[in-house]
Amino acid sequence: MYNTLFTRVSLAAVIAVLAGCSSTPPPAPKPAPDYSFKTAAKKFINADTVRSNGVVVDKGLFYPKETFSYSYRYCSNSNQQAQQDIEQFNQLAAKTCKINKGAMVNLDTGTWCVQHPNTDQETPLFAARISSIDLWADICANGPFVTMRIIENRDIPQTAWVDGAKLLGYQPYSVHRRLMSTKAIEHLDDVTPAPAEEAWTEETAFITSHVGETVCMYKKSKEDAYGVTYKGTIESVKDGRVRVLATRKIKGDVRIAPVSTPLPWHKKAFIEADAKSWFICH
Repeated sequence: MYNTLFTRVSLAAVIAVLAGCSSTPPPAPKPAPDYSFKTAAKKFINADTVRSNGVVVDKGLFYPKETFSYSYRYCSNSNQQAQQDIEQFNQLAAKTCKINKGAMVNLDTGTWCVQHPNTDQETPLFAARISSIDLWADICANGPFVTMRIIENRDIPQTAWVDGAKLLGYQPYSVHRRLMSTKAIEHLDDVTPAPAEEAWTEETAFITSHVGETVCMYKKSKEDAYGVTYKGTIESVKDGRVRVLATRKIKGDVRIAPVSTPLPWHKKAFIEADAKSWFICH
C-alpha cells in the first residue's frame, strides 16, 4: 500500500515537472509605445538605409528653434519611395497623436497634434510636417529630396512649451483660426516656415544688438522654385530695422539647401529690412 502510494506520488511529480519543461514560454512583452513623436520619427528614419543617409538641417542657434525644432532631409531613391515615406510618416504622426489621446489639426504652418481640439482647453503636443521637392537634380538624381520637420519638447514646463510652440507656428483655438484641408497641407513647400508675424525672438534680439554680425535673409517668389538667400554683415540698426551690406546672393534657402551655389550679385549693395526678416548664418 505504501509503495503503491509512493509510486503514484512520484509519477505525478515527474509528469508535473515534464509538463513544466515542455510548456510554451510566455510571449515577450510588447515594446512600450513612443509618446514622443521625435523619438518615433528617428526610429522611422533609422529603419531604412535610404532615409538614414540624410542630414539634420536648419539647425537653430537660438530659442525657440534650438529648443523645439528638428529638421531632417534626405535624398529618396524614387518618386514612389518618397510618396510612400510621406504616407508612412503621416500615419506615424497620427498613431503617436492617438497614443497621447490627441487629434491632428491642419494649420497653415503644418499639422499639429493637440489635446482637446477646437476648444478653449486645446493644448499642442507636437507638430509634424513632411514634404518632397523635385529640385537639385544634380545632387539627388534618382528621386526628390524629402524634408521632415518636427516641433516638440517634452522636457520643459508646459507653459514654456506652449509659448515656444506659438513662436514656431502654433495658433491657439479661436473662432477666427483658419484650418486647412489635408490636401492643402500636402502642397505646402519645404521652405523654412516664417515665424509668427509678431514674434520677436531671442535671435532677433541678438541681431539688433550685434552690428558687424553675419546674417542672411531668404526670399522666394511664386515664379522662382528655389528662392534666393542674401548674405552680408550688419551695418546699422534703427527702430527695429536692420541695414545689411549684402555681399553674396545664394541659390535656395541656405538653411536646407544641399549645396551653396553663388548667383551673380553686385559688388556692394545694401538691404534694409525688418529685424525679424534676418537670421544668423555662417
